[in-house]
Amino acid sequence: MTLEGVLGQNSRLDDAQGMPAEMPEALCIGGDGSLLFSSGRRVLALKRWGDGAKIWAEFERPVSALATSPGGLIAIGLEGGHVAVHDGQGLPSDGWSANADLIAVTDLAFISDKEIAVLDNGYRAGESVLSLAPWDDASRGRLHAIRRGGESRVLASGLHCPMGICRDAAGQLIVSLLERASIVDATGTVRQSGYPGYLGRIRKVDSGYLMTCLSRRDPLIEFLKSEPEFVAEMKARIDPRHWIAPRATPEFSHELPIELGAARLFGEVKPWAPSFSYGLVIALDEKLMPVASAHSRANGQRHAISDAIVWNGELIAVSKASGELLNLGSWRAFA
Repeated sequence: MTLEGVLGQNSRLDDAQGMPAEMPEALCIGGDGSLLFSSGRRVLALKRWGDGAKIWAEFERPVSALATSPGGLIAIGLEGGHVAVHDGQGLPSDGWSANADLIAVTDLAFISDKEIAVLDNGYRAGESVLSLAPWDDASRGRLHAIRRGGESRVLASGLHCPMGICRDAAGQLIVSLLERASIVDATGTVRQSGYPGYLGRIRKVDSGYLMTCLSRRDPLIEFLKSEPEFVAEMKARIDPRHWIAPRATPEFSHELPIELGAARLFGEVKPWAPSFSYGLVIALDEKLMPVASAHSRANGQRHAISDAIVWNGELIAVSKASGELLNLGSWRAFA
């Protein structure tokens, strides 16, 4: 898919209201209707947009994922492959312990109030997923189910860098794959593919789905997939942070590839300049086809959109690059 039609470039993310947040990553809605969002090792609660956020819970590790059960329980993914479950007041819920061999919890979804689907992309803390995944042939991602009481089972394995999970209209679990730019079900069957970005989380909404992208797909990266000798030398001789790969931040440096092409007219970065970072949220219909989008282009700062949700009728997104929660206004007007 190219960036045209409903995916045509715009400045919706850059024009949105923003609220600073330290190390934001994931969103969910609490049982009382509050917006819960991760901020480093803490989960904060927001009663209303514009109010101050309050600490809901604090952990020993950075929070990597959030999910709400039908009964109001909150599942929290933690760096290093840990899962915690708290009640609606932010207090630990008894009987939950993740005995599964988890490496990195990227997303969660309650199967019931007694069982959680846990998505593990297989990349350890400190590894740059955006740098490594485009050049990694190994499919190390797995989907686990963890029951209250500690019992666990593997629902799917061999997933290539899975990042998001939700239920479809029929109640089946579907998963977004970062580098494969596709959405699959728990059997690995592709539901839809060819998206123009490196996919983040996917969320069910009333009219379809919301899908975030950590960056857009770049023609240079796609071209180099046909040059295995170049890629092998790059991986052998260069630090991964300098690989030709998508990035989470729009910083410019002479050490990074293609940056000379990003300067236009007195050093100003133009929206259409080449960039390995980008901000993109895509609204999908029930058939997982795009119907609307919001962008932060090469000259923007609100890149690496890791999560998005509809809260109180408004579209809220997380920009990891700018360290903000973004309010794009009415969901009805957006979609």
